[in-house]
Amino acid sequence: MLIVFVSHLEVILPLPTLLVVPGGTVSLDSFFVLSGFLITALLLREQAKDGRIGKLAFYRRRIMRLLPALAVVVLATSLFAYFTGTWTSRHPASILSVSFYYSNYYVAASPNAFCANLAPGFQHLWSLSFEEQFYLVWPWITIALLSIRTRLRTVVIILLSLIALVAIHRALAYQGTQSWCALFHRTDTRADSILWGALLAHIWVRGREPKKGVVVVAWIAAAFLLVCLPLSNLMGPFLYRGGLVGIDLACAVLLLAILDARWAGRWLFELKPFVALGLVSYGFYLWHMPVFYVVQHYDSGWSDPVRVIVALVGTLVLTLLSWFLLERPLMNWKNRLESTRRSSPVPTPLVQEPDSSTRSPVVEPSVNGAADPP
Repeated sequence: MLIVFVSHLEVILPLPTLLVVPGGTVSLDSFFVLSGFLITALLLREQAKDGRIGKLAFYRRRIMRLLPALAVVVLATSLFAYFTGTWTSRHPASILSVSFYYSNYYVAASPNAFCANLAPGFQHLWSLSFEEQFYLVWPWITIALLSIRTRLRTVVIILLSLIALVAIHRALAYQGTQSWCALFHRTDTRADSILWGALLAHIWVRGREPKKGVVVVAWIAAAFLLVCLPLSNLMGPFLYRGGLVGIDLACAVLLLAILDARWAGRWLFELKPFVALGLVSYGFYLWHMPVFYVVQHYDSGWSDPVRVIVALVGTLVLTLLSWFLLERPLMNWKNRLESTRRSSPVPTPLVQEPDSSTRSPVVEPSVNGAADPP
């Protein structure tokens, strides 16, 4: 979230003092990998415990967790544009594409190399469409093809084959800077990031994750990601011809190291401010660009530090309001509705559970808890 926030400061900071992070996609890919891991782990655990996946319950949880907060952001941003006279011809199509979760393909169809289809305040919401398309199909794939009962070797072969197909498709489709927009946003060219997380979930839930060399490889992965942050160019060939594969794999390795609990770098992810930000990360992500939009509109010669402070404070205030007034009450309501499904994460004979002493409380998948992933 912090990387995303900094990389998007280009909206409110002038070009001479641009604080953009060229490799900001590292943060998005880490979220995609983590999302693939969490959702797949939840589905596999439910399948192992109950012998089935409650598809309606799954979609009900997703709707209650995602749609209300998004609806408030879309409505507030739209009303601001209308009453401030900044409404453009792009707003109706932007609102529709965001509301019905196809905005990533709407952005990919941009006629220019700057991906300028979405109206101001909505530009970041394409990633939610990518995620929602995953939520739509993945439970069915887990049931039909990649269930907890499928041999792990078969799962690994299938997922690695799909990852390779997406990566090859993306590499072949890259034809210079004019093609980056579509390749960066389309599900068919970015799905491998989520598949890496799903693969890790299958390995972890079955207790088959590797133990040797994890710490060393984690430090190498962390160094690689840090190098990618200032050097990766969204328009250049590196990302589309192997770079995204490396970033996704590095994110998966770091997640494995955090789960393993022996990696010293894990302490960073357990710092209370970061854990707190992670708890409200969905609202933070939703609100930061609309706040930038407002700051940009009312900026009348503010200094750069004032712009950043106002944007940060405004984002945090709206994030907390969203969490305490909307998201948390809805999650508590959801928990009450599903109280009969609530259970402790005790392994069944179908799953060989990793030793509990190696589990990370930060990323432990939870169906009903506050850590339920957005």
